[in-house]
Amino acid sequence: MAERQESPKGGYRYFVSDEQLAAFARLTPLQRLEWVEAAREFTWLGQTTETRARHERLRQGKPIA
Repeated sequence: MAERQESPKGGYRYFVSDEQLAAFARLTPLQRLEWVEAAREFTWLGQTTETRARHERLRQGKPIA
Protein backbone atom coordinates (compact mmCIF):
# COMPACT_ATOMS: atom_id res chain seq x y z
CA MET A 1 0.00 0.00 0.00
CA ALA A 2 1.26 3.50 -0.81
CA GLU A 3 2.53 5.49 2.11
CA ARG A 4 0.84 8.77 2.83
CA GLN A 5 3.10 11.50 4.12
CA GLU A 6 2.24 15.05 5.04
CA SER A 7 3.91 17.51 2.74
CA PRO A 8 5.76 20.44 4.32
CA LYS A 9 3.70 22.77 2.05
CA GLY A 10 0.38 21.22 3.09
CA GLY A 11 -1.65 18.54 1.44
CA TYR A 12 -0.34 15.04 0.92
CA ARG A 13 2.07 13.20 -1.28
CA TYR A 14 2.25 9.50 -2.00
CA PHE A 15 5.12 7.16 -2.57
CA VAL A 16 4.60 4.17 -4.83
CA SER A 17 7.34 1.55 -4.77
CA ASP A 18 8.73 -0.21 -7.81
CA GLU A 19 7.12 -3.40 -6.49
CA GLN A 20 3.70 -1.74 -6.38
CA LEU A 21 4.11 -0.46 -9.92
CA ALA A 22 5.18 -3.91 -11.10
CA ALA A 23 2.17 -5.51 -9.38
CA PHE A 24 -0.17 -3.06 -11.12
CA ALA A 25 1.53 -3.73 -14.45
CA ARG A 26 0.81 -7.45 -14.05
CA LEU A 27 -2.95 -6.84 -13.79
CA THR A 28 -5.12 -7.54 -16.79
CA PRO A 29 -6.86 -4.57 -18.40
CA LEU A 30 -10.13 -5.66 -16.78
CA GLN A 31 -8.50 -5.87 -13.35
CA ARG A 32 -7.06 -2.38 -13.84
CA LEU A 33 -10.49 -1.00 -14.70
CA GLU A 34 -11.96 -2.72 -11.65
CA TRP A 35 -9.21 -1.17 -9.51
CA VAL A 36 -9.95 2.30 -10.87
CA GLU A 37 -13.69 1.83 -10.33
CA ALA A 38 -13.12 0.73 -6.73
CA ALA A 39 -10.94 3.81 -6.13
CA ARG A 40 -13.61 6.06 -7.68
CA GLU A 41 -16.34 4.55 -5.52
CA PHE A 42 -14.20 4.86 -2.37
CA THR A 43 -13.53 8.52 -3.14
CA TRP A 44 -17.21 9.19 -3.89
CA LEU A 45 -18.33 7.67 -0.59
CA GLY A 46 -15.92 9.91 1.32
CA GLN A 47 -17.14 13.15 -0.24
CA THR A 48 -19.67 15.54 1.18
CA THR A 49 -22.57 16.78 -0.95
CA GLU A 50 -20.81 20.14 -1.26
CA THR A 51 -17.58 18.54 -2.46
CA ARG A 52 -19.46 16.46 -5.02
CA ALA A 53 -21.17 19.58 -6.34
CA ARG A 54 -17.83 21.39 -6.63
CA HIS A 55 -16.25 18.47 -8.47
CA GLU A 56 -19.17 18.40 -10.88
CA ARG A 57 -18.81 22.14 -11.54
CA LEU A 58 -15.08 21.67 -12.20
CA ARG A 59 -15.85 18.77 -14.53
CA GLN A 60 -18.17 21.05 -16.47
CA GLY A 61 -15.52 23.76 -16.66
CA LYS A 62 -17.42 26.11 -14.35
CA PRO A 63 -15.93 28.02 -11.41
CA ILE A 64 -16.51 26.52 -7.98
CA ALA A 65 -16.77 29.81 -6.08
